[in-house]
Amino acid sequence: MTQNYSTLFHWMGQWSRGGDFGPSQESETYNITTGFGAGTWANWFNNLNDYNIIVQKTEGTSQKFYNAIAKVMKTIGYMYLVDTYNNVPYSQAFNLSGAITPKYDKGADVYKALFTELDAALVGLNSIQAGADVKIGAADIMFGGSVTKWKKFINTQRLRLILRLSQTSGIINVATETAKITADGYLMQGESATINPGYSTDVNKQNPFWDAYKLSAAGIVIDKFNRANNYTLNALRTSSDIRYQYYYERALTPVSGNVYYGYNFGQNLPNGDPFKSDNSSAVAGPGLAKSASQGQWILTSIESLFLQAEARQRGYISGNAQTTFEAGILESFNWLGVANASTEYNNYMANANQYNNWAGATNKLQLIMTQKYFSTVGMVPFEIWSDYRRTGFPSNVPYTMAANAAANLPVRYRYPQREYDYNPANVAAEGDPSPISSKIFWDL
Repeated sequence: MTQNYSTLFHWMGQWSRGGDFGPSQESETYNITTGFGAGTWANWFNNLNDYNIIVQKTEGTSQKFYNAIAKVMKTIGYMYLVDTYNNVPYSQAFNLSGAITPKYDKGADVYKALFTELDAALVGLNSIQAGADVKIGAADIMFGGSVTKWKKFINTQRLRLILRLSQTSGIINVATETAKITADGYLMQGESATINPGYSTDVNKQNPFWDAYKLSAAGIVIDKFNRANNYTLNALRTSSDIRYQYYYERALTPVSGNVYYGYNFGQNLPNGDPFKSDNSSAVAGPGLAKSASQGQWILTSIESLFLQAEARQRGYISGNAQTTFEAGILESFNWLGVANASTEYNNYMANANQYNNWAGATNKLQLIMTQKYFSTVGMVPFEIWSDYRRTGFPSNVPYTMAANAAANLPVRYRYPQREYDYNPANVAAEGDPSPISSKIFWDL
C-alpha cells in the first residue's frame, strides 16, 4: 500500500518526475502493458494467502480474535484487487489441490462476499473467550488486541465499501449494511489504523514510507525521482494552505528563491533547465516522514472522517456533514503535526475558498471529495484514484503532458503477464480489458 502505488500519485496530480530523470514512458503516456504494476497482483495474493491460512487454522477453534482479524484484512486486499482489475480469482483462489488455475469471479460478487466477511468477523469478535487468543496483545501490531478498535475499523471499512458502490444499484441494500455498523462508531480523531512491528533505523527495519522516499538506514537520500506536482502545490499555495510545507520538502538547493518547486506530470523538460531534482521539492515532507520508526498508516483518521462526511451528505448515515467535513480538515492539520495546528486551521478556514467554503459550495459532494484529496496528499494514492473514478472529483486533475499519450486517465490495470503464462484459459475468458475504457464494475 505504501510503495506499490506511487504511479497513482503521479496520475492524480500530487507527485511528478524530478528534473534529473527522463520520461517514464508507460506511466506518463497511459499506454500500459501486462507488465505494468504486476507486482501488486502477486503481492496482494501472497498477502491474502497468509490471511487465508490463518482463517483455515482458526476456523472452528477458540481463537476467534485471530480469525476475525484475518477476515477483516482479507477485505482490504480483495478491495484493492477488485478495484484494480475488476474480476479476480476469489472462490477458488487458494484451493491449490482442486483448482491450481482458479476461475475469475465477478467483481460485484467478490464485493458481496467482502460484506459477508465483515459480518463473520463481527460475530467472531463478539464471541471472544478470555485467554483463548494467545499473545494477541503483542501479535496484533495494529490495535494491540483492542476489540473496540477492531470494531471501529470494521465499521469504517464497511462504510468505505458502501461508498465504493455509491454509483451502483442492486448490489447491496445500503440501509441494511449501514444498520450493521455497531455502536462503537468509526475511527475518529487520533485513531488512525497504523501498524508497527518494530520499525527502527536498522537496515530492513525502517518504516516503509520512510525507507522508500526519505533516507536509507545509512542516512543517504533515497528518492530523487518523485517530486511535487504543480497542480497540488499551486492549489495549496494559492489557497493559503500551509499544509504544502508538510506534504513536501524544501528544495535542497533552491534556485531564484524557489524554496518549494514542482513539475507538471509528463512534462518534457528542456535541455539546460536549471531546476533539477535537488532544486525541487521532494515528497517525503515532515508531516509524512516523521521518523524511521514511525507507525505505517493503513487507514487514517482523516479518511474516516471524510468517509463519514460523504456518507452523511448522501443520506446514508445520520449526522451533520458540514461538521464532519470540517473535523476532517482539522484532523489533517493535527495528523501532519502542523505547528500551532488549531490556529493554522482557523486561519485557513477564515480564508474562504473553493476547497473549504461549505456555505458557498453549490456542490457539497464535490467540496467534500476535493478537500479529502487535499487533506491526504502523499498518503493514500489508491483512495484518491478510486474516488476520482467513481465521483469525477477533483474535476480538474491535469492529464499527462507526454506526447503519444492515451486519451484519458487509466481506469484500471491490465491483468499481469503471469496470469497469461500460468492461468491462460481463465484470464483469456476475461477478454482484453482496456486500461482506458474497461471500467471497474462500480465505476458508472
